[in-house]
Amino acid sequence: MEGPPPASRQGRAWSDEETGRLVDGVREGLDLSELAGRHGRTTGAIGARLARLVPEAELVEDSPASGGGPASGVALVGSAELEWLRARLAADPDYPWRSVFDARRRPPRGLRRRRAAGDAPAATPGEPAPAGPTRGEPAAGPQWSARLDDVRAEWERTTGHPLRAERRAEFVARPVVADLAVVAAPLRQAAARRLWEGEARLLLDDWLLECLCPGASRLTTDWAPIAERDPDTVLLLRELAAAAAAEIPAGRSREIVCRRLGLHDGPAESLAAVGEVFGISRERVRQLQVKAVRGMASTAAPATRSMRTLLAGLSRVDDPPCPDGSPDGSPAGGGPDPLDGSRPAGAPVADPPAPARLLDLAEVLLPSVPVRQAALVIAQLAGARKLRAENLAAEAATVRALRHDAARRELSRQGRIERAARRWAALEAEVSWFGAPQPAPPRGELAALRDTAGEDGRSGSWHCPKLGREVAYESETEWRVVQLLSFAPQIAYYQEQPLAIGYDFDGRRRTYYPDLLVATTDGRCVLIEVKPVYEMATAVNVAKYRAVEALCRARGWGLVATDGWRTRRLLEDRPVDGRLEAALDEALARGGELTWHQVRAAAGALPLKSLDLAALVLRRGWVWRTHPYRLRGGAPASVPAPLSDPAPASDFIAVSAPAPDAPAPPSPPPSPGTEPIPLFPEVSPRPRVVPSPAEVEAARTAAGGWTRAQLAAWGVAWPAPKGWKQRLAQEWAAGR
Repeated sequence: MEGPPPASRQGRAWSDEETGRLVDGVREGLDLSELAGRHGRTTGAIGARLARLVPEAELVEDSPASGGGPASGVALVGSAELEWLRARLAADPDYPWRSVFDARRRPPRGLRRRRAAGDAPAATPGEPAPAGPTRGEPAAGPQWSARLDDVRAEWERTTGHPLRAERRAEFVARPVVADLAVVAAPLRQAAARRLWEGEARLLLDDWLLECLCPGASRLTTDWAPIAERDPDTVLLLRELAAAAAAEIPAGRSREIVCRRLGLHDGPAESLAAVGEVFGISRERVRQLQVKAVRGMASTAAPATRSMRTLLAGLSRVDDPPCPDGSPDGSPAGGGPDPLDGSRPAGAPVADPPAPARLLDLAEVLLPSVPVRQAALVIAQLAGARKLRAENLAAEAATVRALRHDAARRELSRQGRIERAARRWAALEAEVSWFGAPQPAPPRGELAALRDTAGEDGRSGSWHCPKLGREVAYESETEWRVVQLLSFAPQIAYYQEQPLAIGYDFDGRRRTYYPDLLVATTDGRCVLIEVKPVYEMATAVNVAKYRAVEALCRARGWGLVATDGWRTRRLLEDRPVDGRLEAALDEALARGGELTWHQVRAAAGALPLKSLDLAALVLRRGWVWRTHPYRLRGGAPASVPAPLSDPAPASDFIAVSAPAPDAPAPPSPPPSPGTEPIPLFPEVSPRPRVVPSPAEVEAARTAAGGWTRAQLAAWGVAWPAPKGWKQRLAQEWAAGR
């Protein structure tokens, strides 16, 4: 008979005896869950302890316990270390795990703080020696002195200004030179050449930043690129944020920050999702994130330091509040409008206060993080104290609500409708048509197939007077396009998330939901993909676009990908320097796959803009990923995949919905021989039921509301608009 389960020891310190029992369990062949049950701890704690028993050189690079990149998402933390240790103990029963553990033991907190300040003594014999002196620590040893002299010699060769003997000693004594000395020489030399050829100067801080994040040294505190969402500035800011997160010393904390802020190739993850990966509680995840962000706000690491300086100048968190006491949530404008010219070139850029700036920075830098959480992190990195940062984050959320309210108030302005008409006319000219245009499905057969509402702070709903209901959106960019469709008189009706389309990517079948289906007043149908321009060329978005294009070819619909101002055709028709194309083509042929550093190195002194690179990706059929940054060669885009055999009808899924309250405009009769292809022949519309008031009350759930399916059966849109019960009661009374 088994004994009682061990008492929980979560949060308690490990003893040497318990560590020995852990090694005995590994010898017995127990897995992580069994070891956690025996010791009364979580699997994450067991994995972290096992990592301390493995030499640092043997740690699996992608294991979260080792501080590497993200795990696959299914393997438990510490599983790789467990397998390594079990194999080593089986091959060598006398494996000195105690010596390995002692060598990896963390030094006392006081010693760590003194080392961070630069006045700590050399490492003790039981500790691993660093690759070079820490920031502020004096250089020692002939090899280290030679590396410092190499940095000085590279600076002299690049600038052509030899230093006198007394200036050389002053040069190598600077802390930034020690940071440059640990950078690989080829990378350091390429960065120096780019800065000198582009700016005719070589400042040490800019040199180091160019080594860590190519192009980031050109970022300034000018607000115009942020207000205009300049693609180059957005891309560099996100790369700098990723470089700053990579400087977090603790591997688990670094991985938590990357997952919570969406710095990997995916959206930001919740506390519960991250806690499940690491085997810890939601509260512990929050504590580690707060601690890591607090460390980033005070560390002397070069990329993080540059990030803090840049955010402080852009956000102006130290500025006094507005004289009227309001956060001033009016949108910051500026720059030309490429579609309708309503924003003339050279117009003055608004100078918004700190809350509005934090909101715009949150949308640019951390687009998948809720506004309040993203604004709080940015304010802390910009130097705001805890209470000030929390207040600014709350004001940023208020600015967002005020902007939405201001957009609603513009409904009564005829100028908004006129601008929307001009914008749609310009956007319609960019639509790609396939064959004879076919009409859109009837309005009563359309419904949103995916619920975009959530707690991410990005999605929401906006009341559309044209449709008489709330329209859901997933991002600020999509919200602006929804407003355009609501005000443009050429639009009869539209539907968000109307279809589910199957497509293949990364070796597996996926489902994509196009953003908007639009029916025009002249009887045509257009599918709209809403994406930032520079993201239209990424690998996953190219795969989605091809799947949507196949559907449009089969149905005779139009297709356009836009960010509300510019379209995909801007990339397809964009002229690119032939020298840049040849240089990148040669680098891809030689290396097969390029990182961000290698792309910059291949471009050399040639100007490299994100739109140029995106245009080349579409033109040459390259594969481009941004998180992590990878560029691979592929088949030329001039030879498209065969589209004569479209995807089967089962790949295009839709659910019929009852007709809304407002009657749909009649579709024009088709011309002879061009009858429209039925969109969803396998789905028949369900009869609409008008319940009595008593039946409505009887259908309440245990929580006091109504299910989405029940509302759909009654013909009520989701989310239910105000006054829907009264309208149902009136219809029921009129039909008696």
